[in-house]
Amino acid sequence: MDNEKTTPATEETVVEEVTEPKKEKKPSKTAQLEEKLAAKEEELAALTDQYQRMLAEYANYKRRTEQEKLQIGAYTKADVLTALLTSVDNMEKAIAAPAGDDYKTGVDLVLRQFMEALNKLGLESVGVEGEPFDPNVHNAVMREDAEGIDEEIVTAVFQKGYKLGDRVLRPAMVKVAN
Repeated sequence: MDNEKTTPATEETVVEEVTEPKKEKKPSKTAQLEEKLAAKEEELAALTDQYQRMLAEYANYKRRTEQEKLQIGAYTKADVLTALLTSVDNMEKAIAAPAGDDYKTGVDLVLRQFMEALNKLGLESVGVEGEPFDPNVHNAVMREDAEGIDEEIVTAVFQKGYKLGDRVLRPAMVKVAN
């Protein structure tokens, strides 16, 4: 054996332990990869949590805005109906009144009141005799050869049109000069 020494006096065999000097162990490649994997798993868990929170927040936002839209629609309907109730009451009174000149006057007043309520809500009438024809707000149902009137001028209005802001709710039915 390499490590055994024999001394002549005692004839003992002494075994020396040979130890290698301690080296600092470098982490093995596997350990390094495991550490990186653990760090990435933690990062993934954090991002997954953040993603799930965002999804939940978005779902709550979507639900809340849908509820608000429904409420706004209901409140708008209520405002419109409230504005029209006075006109309905007066129309019922006009129907209950006896026929005659006062009857026509009553109906005219109710119509005026009704139109005022609609105008307060932003409704505008379109289609006036003598204005230039605009296909965006007029629906020409007839044409006529009219002397002394320029071409493409509204000569008669069969049914008024209405718009709310820039949106045409109903185009005016008109007769237009050739």
